[in-house]
Amino acid sequence: MSVSIPPATIRPTGRVAACAKDVAAQQHLELAIRRNGYESIAVSSLEELRALLMSENIAAAVIDEPESIEDIERLDTEMRRADRPTQFILLPSIGHRINVPRSVSCDVVEPPLTPERIGRSLFSAVGRAQLISENLELKQKLEGRMFDGLVGNSQQTRELRGQIHTAAEHDQPVLVTGEAGCGKSEAARAIHLTRSGPTQPLLTIRCSLLTSAAIEKELFGDEESDGRFASAADGTLVFEDIEALTIPLQVQIAEVIRNSAYRRGETYIPLRARIIATTTANLRQLCTEAKFDSRLLNLIERNTIQVASLRSRVEDLPALAEHFVQQCCVREGQHLRRLSDEALSQLESHNWPGNVRELENVINRCCSLAGDTVITAEEIQPWLEQSEESTESPGLTLKEMERKLIEATFNRFGGNRELTAKALQIGIRTLSGKLREYGYPPRGGPGSNRKQQRAA
Repeated sequence: MSVSIPPATIRPTGRVAACAKDVAAQQHLELAIRRNGYESIAVSSLEELRALLMSENIAAAVIDEPESIEDIERLDTEMRRADRPTQFILLPSIGHRINVPRSVSCDVVEPPLTPERIGRSLFSAVGRAQLISENLELKQKLEGRMFDGLVGNSQQTRELRGQIHTAAEHDQPVLVTGEAGCGKSEAARAIHLTRSGPTQPLLTIRCSLLTSAAIEKELFGDEESDGRFASAADGTLVFEDIEALTIPLQVQIAEVIRNSAYRRGETYIPLRARIIATTTANLRQLCTEAKFDSRLLNLIERNTIQVASLRSRVEDLPALAEHFVQQCCVREGQHLRRLSDEALSQLESHNWPGNVRELENVINRCCSLAGDTVITAEEIQPWLEQSEESTESPGLTLKEMERKLIEATFNRFGGNRELTAKALQIGIRTLSGKLREYGYPPRGGPGSNRKQQRAA
């Protein structure tokens, strides 16, 4: 005779907040929560509950005798906007009926408030919260693959992704602002991918690197080429550092945007490219100084996206650092590595004046030398010091900056040319030639790891 065994119940796990003004009610709720196998934490007001939910991962919140359903509705809306999975369980007072709007994610447990009845609601609420958390995590991973330069889950990064999705819903020009190295180009790329997809053209004009004549030719073309306005059709044309354009070119681009057409000879051709501009400058201030065309600014600033600096979203740093470590390992065909907790703490304490680009450079240089699976704080520190030194000397020429970098790296590795060349990602012969130029003896000779002293 076979005996049927009931299936085991998998209880969802999570922390539960007990919100009640009365201390005795708090204790009663916490006891009921713990009896059902959940960790509990008590608060005495909705203000305290809100602060708790924004700072910690709370699966469910049990609220005793809520005074206003509107307050619960506002709190629930705020949690959804912040991508918090918290579910609410309301316990009305005896004789009081609560009508919950469909938009609010909550259950109502009517008296009598036994641990068993509360437990059933907790099981359902915590299960929903767990499912929502898994969906949010999957969504973030998918977004991370699409926006691989915008990794992170800080409030600023989540808002940035939301702005990118909004910008992708229309074809109007977009202005992306922020400090150098913070990820403006990645934001522009993300807008393009979300709107047009990877199969459509994404073309960039680096305004600070080209002359006015070269940019005009690149944009409008000539007898031999169609130009970027034509080549970017059905895709995106990015003006990187748009403040570097001359005023006459700014006027021309403003006319193209206003008319949605550009001129080739005597013919006007419809503009089919999405325009995105990036800048580190205060364009409004440049307008007051007559250094930027106000008509162009009025056209592109209607949809402005501000990319936050890395130091203002340090909570993104672990995910960004891990992303760059994995990228470097895959690119160089090395086994996967990870950063130690001490190394992460050291990265988080750095000021990052060069933002995400500086972090990527530090990780790449460190990974090119690290041999163990775990990257330590000792391996990170020299590159952070070098990074700080490089920002203390504004006004250096490119040649002077190159020399400073080579000599600092050479000294860091005690005159070992192989390690220095590998860290700088240049050939050993190139390094030796540079060192001879700086006054170092030939490789292998006496004192070849030290600079020669010139006779007075």
